[in-house]
Amino acid sequence: MVAFPPRDTVRFAVPANAHRCAEGPTEMLLQASNPEGYGVLVRFRHPDSVVAGTYRAVIPGDTAGPTAVVAVRYQLRETAHSFAADSGTVEVHFEGGKLSGRIQTTGIENGIRTPTRITYHDVPAPARGDTVSCAAQP
Repeated sequence: MVAFPPRDTVRFAVPANAHRCAEGPTEMLLQASNPEGYGVLVRFRHPDSVVAGTYRAVIPGDTAGPTAVVAVRYQLRETAHSFAADSGTVEVHFEGGKLSGRIQTTGIENGIRTPTRITYHDVPAPARGDTVSCAAQP
C-alpha cells in the first residue's frame, strides 16, 4: 500500500521471490512485480549473512550495518510512479523455509514524502546456488 495524505491510497498485490546475491553471501534480493508495472524490490545487506531481524531502510549506496534498500513502483491513474525509500524499517522472519515480514518506509516521489506499508509472506527462501547479480546497472 502506498499512501498519499490526506486521501489517496494505492493498494496492490504482486507475487514475490527471493534470491541470494552473486556478489556475496551477505546480501539477498526480494523482488515482487507484475506485468502491469507494480512492484517492490528490496536488497538486504548484513555484515555476516542475511538473518531474521529488523533492517534499517537506507538510500542506495549506503552500506553501513544491516540495511535494506527498498524501491517501489506503482500506477496512479494512467501514470507510472517510482521511488527509493530513504527511511524506515524492514522486518524479516524465516520460518519453515519461507520468508515473511513487514516494510514501513517513506521516500520522496515528485517532491512529496510518500509513506508505504508493505507486507510479504510465504516467499520461498532462496536455495543454495540460487543467485542473481545485485550489482547496480547504469
